[in-house]
Amino acid sequence: MSIVSVCALSVAAVIIALTLKPKNAEIALMLGLCASVVILFSLFSNVAQITDKISEITAASGISTGYIAILLKVIGICLVTEFTANVCRDSGSSSLAGTVTLTGKILVTIAALPLYMDILGTVMELFNR
Repeated sequence: MSIVSVCALSVAAVIIALTLKPKNAEIALMLGLCASVVILFSLFSNVAQITDKISEITAASGISTGYIAILLKVIGICLVTEFTANVCRDSGSSSLAGTVTLTGKILVTIAALPLYMDILGTVMELFNR
């Protein structure tokens, strides 16, 4: 799906949701959620291109696949967290959105711990020389 299609779908969904909201807020919320899911699923067709490029970069650079796995895991956590927090905000639950955001930050920190340990090990090796 091109960016023009994404924008057109988004604007149409927002206009319809704003029209429905005074009479049926639940349906308006579901419309926005459904439009978001359609856009996200349309982007899944590009996942193969992304994984191919990441494989090329990994092979060319000699970067450990463990680092790439951490990077992809962190990106996934961030995307899911952002999507969920936005849905919570749209639903009027900003406190739940804040909790989801905090949880995402903690999970990113946990997922990156092996990377932190490798960096710390490298720094310690430099000091011991």
